[in-house]
Amino acid sequence: MGNQPLPVKPHADPDVPGRRRLSLVLCAFLHGLNHALQLILPPLYVSIGGDLGIDGLSPVMLLGTIYFVVYAVVGLPYGILADRFSKKRMLVLGGLGGGTYHPVGNALISDLFKDMVGRAFGIAGIGASFGLFFGPFASGFLGERYGWRASCMAFALFGIAVTAAFALVMPDDRREVSTEKYESGQRRALLVAILPVIMVFGVRDFCLWGMTYLTPAMAQTTIGFSVETAGLLIGLMSLTGVVSQPLAGTMSDRFGRRKVIVFSLAAASPCVLLFPHAAQLSIFPLVIAAGFALLATVPVVDAAAAEIVPPSMRGRLFGMMMTLGILLGALSPYAVGVIHDVSGGYALAYLVLGISALLGAGLSLLVFSK
Repeated sequence: MGNQPLPVKPHADPDVPGRRRLSLVLCAFLHGLNHALQLILPPLYVSIGGDLGIDGLSPVMLLGTIYFVVYAVVGLPYGILADRFSKKRMLVLGGLGGGTYHPVGNALISDLFKDMVGRAFGIAGIGASFGLFFGPFASGFLGERYGWRASCMAFALFGIAVTAAFALVMPDDRREVSTEKYESGQRRALLVAILPVIMVFGVRDFCLWGMTYLTPAMAQTTIGFSVETAGLLIGLMSLTGVVSQPLAGTMSDRFGRRKVIVFSLAAASPCVLLFPHAAQLSIFPLVIAAGFALLATVPVVDAAAAEIVPPSMRGRLFGMMMTLGILLGALSPYAVGVIHDVSGGYALAYLVLGISALLGAGLSLLVFSK
């Protein structure tokens, strides 16, 4: 019998398969909330402009650019902090601003799923796609009935509730131990390696967010859709990622990142070019096809970036991607609004967006080795 030591309860290990799956599901849910909040304004732009007496689209669409600039600028600081502190705690801080999720969540997912990172990013992307669907759809629904102010307030309260629940349920993560000496010698190589990937990321986002923010206004002013139907249109575009993101992520694990990215961006370009020439029925398949192709590239580009650096540097990697890549994409909502106001129509704006997708396909041929 004697003085035998009492059993010690082990710390929860995030590498246990069940906890890894729970972490991925919760990240997918938070990813969805993040993107739902991104798209609550586009269906409301026409209502906001009319209510506030604003002429033209570009002043109202400047809201989208301001949002993405702030979203991008905080990415790098959050990424640096994520390499030093608990990623769970950093994600909870995401309640203070959406820019937290991608540098921190992507680093966490790539650490937990080293053997199938493309598929894991694709599964997390399912959450994003649901958020991108329900955000504009619910925003348009509420805005049609209760006004744009009530719609924004409802989403703010929902975000607070989800953040509190996430803090209680999400397992703690185990921070990677790194050697600063090793990392200091890799910083310049990291910058050289990641800049071409950021260019692909940026031109893809320029097309994606320009299309996402401009299309609800185009659908209302030229096709005659209501606020609710315009929100549904852009929501359906986003919902395609439920299929395309896990499918493309898994295919890229097997067949290589470059093939999937090049094919997807090249396929999206002609669909986007046809948007301003579509009617009430034909706009739906065009928007769905473009959304399917563009969203398919999201987990693949993220997976390609994660493979560039060791786990201890991935917070900074994704922070740099979010800051520089999204800054390029952030120009899109305001830029296409200005193009619309100057040209007096939508054709030139969508031409620029279609060329952006095609440019991304060409860059991918040069940037990715496989």
